[in-house]
Amino acid sequence: MRNSSIIKAVLVLLTSSFYLNTIAQKFTLISQGVIATDTTNTNGASFVDYDSDGDLDIFLSNANGPMGFNTLYRNEGKDVFTKVDAGEVTHMQTATFGHSWGDYDNDGKPDLFVVNAFTNIGSLLYHNVGNGRFHRNENYDVTKSAAKGFASAWRDIDNDGLLDLLVIHPAGGFVGLPSTSNLLFKNNGDPQGTFSPVVTTPITRVTAPFTNATWSDYDQDGDADLFIGSGPANGTLAPDYLYKNMLKETGKLGFQRLTNEVFARDSLDGQTWNWIDYDNDGDLDAYVTNWGGAQGGLPNNLYKNEGDTIVRVKEGAITTDVGISLANIWEDFDNDGDLDVFVGNGGNQANRYYENLGNGKFESVTKGHFVETKKNTWGISAGDYNNDGRIDLFVSNKTGYLAGGDLNHLYRNDTDNGNNWVTLRCIGTKSNKDGIGAKVKLTARINGRSVTQYREVGSNATFLGSNDLRAHFGIGKTKQIDLIEIIWPSGQTDSYKNVKPNQFLDCTEGQAMNPRVQ
Repeated sequence: MRNSSIIKAVLVLLTSSFYLNTIAQKFTLISQGVIATDTTNTNGASFVDYDSDGDLDIFLSNANGPMGFNTLYRNEGKDVFTKVDAGEVTHMQTATFGHSWGDYDNDGKPDLFVVNAFTNIGSLLYHNVGNGRFHRNENYDVTKSAAKGFASAWRDIDNDGLLDLLVIHPAGGFVGLPSTSNLLFKNNGDPQGTFSPVVTTPITRVTAPFTNATWSDYDQDGDADLFIGSGPANGTLAPDYLYKNMLKETGKLGFQRLTNEVFARDSLDGQTWNWIDYDNDGDLDAYVTNWGGAQGGLPNNLYKNEGDTIVRVKEGAITTDVGISLANIWEDFDNDGDLDVFVGNGGNQANRYYENLGNGKFESVTKGHFVETKKNTWGISAGDYNNDGRIDLFVSNKTGYLAGGDLNHLYRNDTDNGNNWVTLRCIGTKSNKDGIGAKVKLTARINGRSVTQYREVGSNATFLGSNDLRAHFGIGKTKQIDLIEIIWPSGQTDSYKNVKPNQFLDCTEGQAMNPRVQ
């Protein structure tokens, strides 16, 4: 074992590949092509299949100044990406901070919302009309000046089958804008693509240094709750703004701020909230990154859902490591049947990776390019861009608010441990076309015991960008999946038994499961 470890260490020095732990989890830094050599000043990154050809492309929202044009890269296969001329989307110099992708008109093509600041342009909604073309939608009901902000997130907040839009505003100072509350827009579902502001909600009545938002049905009652990071970023700490959706309780849309729960009371410099089932016990746990730049960094917070209560976990490097943390992404990177986490750090600090050991504990991995390189990482995105059943990473690096540039890093997951997997694309019919908000449960025997894993379909659980919408599961050496259950936002439940692993499956609401040829 010692000799094996030495050999692996030597290989790391001789190649651009690196190993995350002693079980040969391997990633490779892509070092050729424009995706590796372009210099940008990137805030947010997304893996997204914008051209619906079955593989993931990459979009970057970039800061103003010499490097201020947003960038779209088309996946050509074999690790090759080409820069796309997407008209105004890539030719307007805008100072875009966050962006989010969502199929607001349910036509099967992802549309794009970019959140701009510092300019008079305001934020913009682009309708994907196909063939790599985007048209600006002038019909959403918001003035351009009011729509300046920092981040955005799509979710069907009232379960009517249409994606609605939240725009996060940092309340002045942080981006030099007058104090304005967040903006929430209801999708009207008409051919013109109009949206109406939702004003009778506490979400839009307060101002704070909001930075990033995540939608998740944390209590699994069938509606989307909201978690907004609102770190003061000035050396002080404060509770984040967390809201429970009261739709199921009252029969009508409404939000109530959470104040009694431990995760709602803790003072944070909060950025990105993620609700995930890291211990495979069927309920959602939480992890939130803290910025803490004025303090030189802060630990991040992990909360375990014990069924009748949620408690803060205070042991382990995942909760004690200090960093200027912005994004966190949870995926089963080694396909062993549990969720691992990658944390992006700013302030020229190294990023972090925590391997889930399957017993409620995490191992901090400190060797390898992506956890040793010190950059100012803001946007990170996870997705299987080469469709080999292993989740890859894109890490974007930022230099300053309005100028400068740096190289970004695309990491291909080359783990060769023989573990099996399955990836599902959820396609709504009564629910929104993207399947956002669908709950996917997979049951299989892993290491001799029956394990049920849980995923909630969504793309916005990262910082200022989007992840792959597909639900990915690792299942270890298991050769058969006993059950896959999908609970759709509409209330429809679909069940599939005895599913073979190592394939991509299209799951259309209310229909049979279909293998997807890659």
